[in-house]
Amino acid sequence: MNGNLPKDTIERILVSAESLFAENGYQGTTLRQITRQAKANLAAVNYHHGDKEGLYLEVLTRRIRPINQERLARLNEAEAQAGGGLVPLEKIFQILAEPLFVLCADPDGCGQLSARLLGRCLVDPLPFMGDFLAAEFQPVMARFGQALRRHTPTLPPADFLWRLNFVVGALQHTLASLHHVKDLTQGICQHHDHAAALASFVQFAVRAYEPDLPVARDMDR
Repeated sequence: MNGNLPKDTIERILVSAESLFAENGYQGTTLRQITRQAKANLAAVNYHHGDKEGLYLEVLTRRIRPINQERLARLNEAEAQAGGGLVPLEKIFQILAEPLFVLCADPDGCGQLSARLLGRCLVDPLPFMGDFLAAEFQPVMARFGQALRRHTPTLPPADFLWRLNFVVGALQHTLASLHHVKDLTQGICQHHDHAAALASFVQFAVRAYEPDLPVARDMDR
């Protein structure tokens, strides 16, 4: 669908759209704002992306798909290295989260905006995103769920899935609000300390799947 539209024009549109969507949200961003910042005309956006929804999904796709491909490739490699044994919990959660924190640390300055946009779209997805999110994330979560399930074969399915939901939700919220973490923690945590954030997330996530953690029904006693 690119036609003869110059690649640099397409790139400017996508970069401008990503930054504006991250800063202002989907509803707070107009195509005219994007084209003004990208120094492109509205016809170029309509021709290449169809409409604002199409542009939004393409912005997300070009960030999400490489991250998920890296996650799956690294998980496959870790399982191959384990030779049929268990991949350590720490390794599983590092593979899940590290590509996102690497994105946050992107030296071109766009990484944190990209991560914020991803976090925002996952924490509060728009109505038209259902099929897109299912296609991009369900296969990935199923694979990581399989790897985690091997560590907790006797954990009731509902408890297992709730814990996975809480862990993934914590990661999504962190991405969406990382730029506020300094204020939220009164300066104790810094948004640019991605290594510390990753290490803390992995420690938190591993604890959710440790075998001595009581299941939900036991906590009512």
